[in-house]
Amino acid sequence: MNRPTSFLNFRISEFPNLAIAIIFAVLISQTSCNNVKRYIYQVQEQELYQTAAQKLNLKTTDQFISIAYSHLFGISIANNELAKYNVSLQALGDKTTMQDMIVKSMINRGGVQLITDANMRSDIPAFIESTYLRFYNRKPNEFERWKMKDLIEKNTDATPKMIYYSMMTSDEYRYY
Repeated sequence: MNRPTSFLNFRISEFPNLAIAIIFAVLISQTSCNNVKRYIYQVQEQELYQTAAQKLNLKTTDQFISIAYSHLFGISIANNELAKYNVSLQALGDKTTMQDMIVKSMINRGGVQLITDANMRSDIPAFIESTYLRFYNRKPNEFERWKMKDLIEKNTDATPKMIYYSMMTSDEYRYY
């Protein structure tokens, strides 16, 4: 019986089971890679609330800060920054005043995602709708549409930053 002198120097005929195993493995890998099922999941947009009256739960300090940050910057807040805001919020006895100060400090920082004044005034109904969805997770009712449109049209000093600030410091924004 001739033995191969090295691992690479052998005849397939001397190892019939090995040849069959290699051919079988190649065939299985060729067919299994082609049968991969791909699933595509889509998320349906849903309105969370119909009216402000449906919001019954007060946001925790972490929820308030995290949500306010993501609404203004479009990203999640870093843990160290959340902790800093949380400590300052809990240090002051009046929670509402401190929440207003936090929103004010956030909205005046760089990187805030604000619509321009010209864009707001070019399509006021679309601005109102998108702002209510962004901050209140609902569409405005007819009175809110009329009141906000009237405010923007009659007050040239009203800016998107002012409107965002007023919505984020409202009682409705503090609840979910």
